[in-house]
Amino acid sequence: MEKVIRRTALAKAQAARRYAREAQVRLAFKRQQREQYDATIRDHRKYLAQIQAELTEDVKLGPLAPVRGLDAKDRIARDLPTADALRLPEVVEKRKFFNIAVGDRVVLLAGKDRNKVGTVRDVDLDTDSVRVDGLNVYPIRTPEYFEGIDGGENPGVDQELPIPYTDVRLVHPVLDTKTNTLRDAIVKKVRIANVRRDINGKKTWTRYIAFTNTIVPWPEKVEPDYKDESCDTRRMDAEERTYVPTLLKPPIPDGVIDELRGKYSKFRDRHDREYVEKKMREDEEKKARLKAKVITPLMEINRKIRREKIEKGKKQKLTSDILEQIGRAMAHQGTPFLQERSKSSKILGEISRQRNAFTGFGAKFAPQASPPQPAATETPPSS
Repeated sequence: MEKVIRRTALAKAQAARRYAREAQVRLAFKRQQREQYDATIRDHRKYLAQIQAELTEDVKLGPLAPVRGLDAKDRIARDLPTADALRLPEVVEKRKFFNIAVGDRVVLLAGKDRNKVGTVRDVDLDTDSVRVDGLNVYPIRTPEYFEGIDGGENPGVDQELPIPYTDVRLVHPVLDTKTNTLRDAIVKKVRIANVRRDINGKKTWTRYIAFTNTIVPWPEKVEPDYKDESCDTRRMDAEERTYVPTLLKPPIPDGVIDELRGKYSKFRDRHDREYVEKKMREDEEKKARLKAKVITPLMEINRKIRREKIEKGKKQKLTSDILEQIGRAMAHQGTPFLQERSKSSKILGEISRQRNAFTGFGAKFAPQASPPQPAATETPPSS
């Protein structure tokens, strides 16, 4: 029993060491990704500061300003990054409990908008990040087909960039005991309780401020207010019945059927009439070419030989006479399955008989049995 306990303790220690090593690797990987993202943001800030300095210098110098690009459009967009370049990398392991939802009020702990409070606009579980409305805004380069949509020539557009989950904190009103009023407080630690799943299998829980009994309610889901635009389809047009099936017209166009079944597939058993007529004409032309082909005497002889071989090799029916002949041949020759098995005594007797009857060249070398000697008699001693 002591050996079992010692083995269990060693296994637990080994598993703990392995888990610690894996945790260190995960943390190092996350740290490296975060450093890369921070470096990209720093470069973007330097570029924006450079552009601002150039614009200020151009205003000061006036006509003496240097030519830095073809036009203002090329000058602004020559080094702007895209939205994909500023997207946070995906995390190795997703967070089990994401305590920030769309509509929550949060405060930023890092970045150019540090200590500012905003409302969460979007949540990304894959990158463990959130987007805050009106905060952490940077210009990014848009595709060419987006240019000029808002009436300007600027190829860049201001967009909220994702913020890591660790750089934001929830903001919730808490009752101040001194003034007996509600004041916004930054929630440093959020605890969870009452984890459950609804009928759809979605996991939900209750969140509250650590070391207190203050529950932080989830924000109410607000239905988006859709506005009718000139390009939208009206409901009466969408509900109008424009197709009535009839027996005179197939429900699916012929072109769609050809795409699904393969118009020229060798496995297709139904073809168009034009296609069938075309193939029949091709067969007739092929037969005509074969008939018009010159046949030599040697070719005629070879064809005759082939026909004779084909006629000779055709399968013939087994009549009663043929079956009788086959049975007679089998009975005469005897198959190993029909022969009676010999016993070992019969085999040994046959071997001894053949050995006694052997009179060939090796007979004189065969060992001869010694003749029987007369029995010895006792003689009286001579006197």
